[in-house]
Amino acid sequence: MPTITDPSVTLRRGSLAFRPATLDDAAFAADVATASRPDEPEDAASWRHWWATDDPAWTNERFIVLRDGTPIGFARHKHAPWDQMKKRYGRIGFEILPAERTDAQLRTVFDVIEDRARSSGTRIFTGYAREDDDWLARWFAERGYREERRSKAWELDLVAQRGRIETLAAESRQKMRAAGITIHTIDRDGDPDKFHKIHEMSEEAASDVPTTIPHVREAFEVFVRWFDAPTVRLDRMWIAREADDIVGISVLSYPPTRGNVWTDWTATARKVRGRGVARALKLETVMQATLLGVKNVRTENDGENAPILHLNEAMGYTRIPGWVQYLKDATG
Repeated sequence: MPTITDPSVTLRRGSLAFRPATLDDAAFAADVATASRPDEPEDAASWRHWWATDDPAWTNERFIVLRDGTPIGFARHKHAPWDQMKKRYGRIGFEILPAERTDAQLRTVFDVIEDRARSSGTRIFTGYAREDDDWLARWFAERGYREERRSKAWELDLVAQRGRIETLAAESRQKMRAAGITIHTIDRDGDPDKFHKIHEMSEEAASDVPTTIPHVREAFEVFVRWFDAPTVRLDRMWIAREADDIVGISVLSYPPTRGNVWTDWTATARKVRGRGVARALKLETVMQATLLGVKNVRTENDGENAPILHLNEAMGYTRIPGWVQYLKDATG
């Protein structure tokens, strides 16, 4: 199925139209997501960068949903190249403005985006709803989806927990020095191969994250675009080095205009796991956030990732709503 990229080609179903989204629509999509979850504002520049850096090897379609010519939401589906997937998993997603969240309109959105995914070759649909979105959870169930996995999300009060964080950071720094592991920001690392080393270590870590949909390796040319995102800076991206190897990374995402500060990525090489490297890295990121005047940071992890969940509890994070993954086998 060819991907629709021409914005003049519009799909119509019932009372709704689906126009292929352009990069200029990213700000509207961020606004819709913000309206849906006001406690989680989304940054327009971040969304534009996210859309602009899609892996060209993947199929990735986005549509603006219109009613009577007025944009009311967006919908999307994507999947990895089928020759890299043993099973044909594909992800669908959508957001509709709260005032437009009617059963009839959501039914149409489901119909259209599932049809697009199915025509593209997807055989197992996956979608997500936040834990506290009972209306969308009901819709997934009615469409034949079943709950597959839950993530756990957390928030750390940097003001209330500052003393605990400073104590833990001092302990971790001493432990890393004794182990011969150095921790610093990427901008202070002079290794010309550092980005390739971070990529390889991150791929190793990503392949070990508990998941239902197998991890598909990301090409370096796609991975390196991350460092140009408006939410990250090399002087706020912390890495761990053991001799010539980069063995860990932890990064906070700082939205430039609006939104919460989140952990973007924390990963360690297999050979150093269990040695406190992830803890040391995360502590440096939140210590830095404290000095920058940030009052709260958030993080999310798979509900079966016991080591990182234990770390979050030790650092003083408290639970906030996470996300639920739903699956539907479309071949049955």
